[in-house]
Amino acid sequence: MSIRLLAFIAIAMLLLGEIGLAIWRNAPVPATGPILTFPPAAAKFDNPGAFASSIAAYGADRGAELHKTTPDDIRLTTFYFEWDEIRKNWSSEITRHQPEVCNVAAGFNFVGNLEQRTFEIPGYPPLVFDATRFTTPGGRDVHIFKLPWVQGMDSLELLRDYDHGSRLRGALSRHTGAARVLQTGIHDADDADHAWQIFEDHVLTHLEWQDP
Repeated sequence: MSIRLLAFIAIAMLLLGEIGLAIWRNAPVPATGPILTFPPAAAKFDNPGAFASSIAAYGADRGAELHKTTPDDIRLTTFYFEWDEIRKNWSSEITRHQPEVCNVAAGFNFVGNLEQRTFEIPGYPPLVFDATRFTTPGGRDVHIFKLPWVQGMDSLELLRDYDHGSRLRGALSRHTGAARVLQTGIHDADDADHAWQIFEDHVLTHLEWQDP
């Protein structure tokens, strides 16, 4: 067998391998399982107003911004985003927006990361929320709870450290499914426990699961 023929065979095998890998990587594996929803946001999906720029920045299919003040003057600001289908990878939009970056850019002072909090609707997977604390320029406390979620993979960790291995594994993942991001800022709560209770009472109790 000639060297030219051997070279041709080697190149052909290499090309076939690349084509096969590309097909494998781009053939999605759809998720099964319940889908998380937040019905209070639905009324604003068709008219998001100024929040449309945030929806575009996230690359979400839809979203809404909601505001509420409790009878004891605790203010809540909730951001909610939905994707009908997203490929799970560690560089995706849903995990790389850390509150300590975005909110500092908005003028808040970052105080620190807090212990994660968990909320569970009986019969469904637990939802694990990232927690951070800030102060406004006027010195008032703001507690932020944030959840990135992907159907079939549940709660995801926010990306705070560069991990090449994790990103490579994520890039090779063929998993696809619905995705959600829920973030609420609680203004003027007494402490983290009080903020979480307000969050539970006024936001989390409105979450619903839709079974396939």
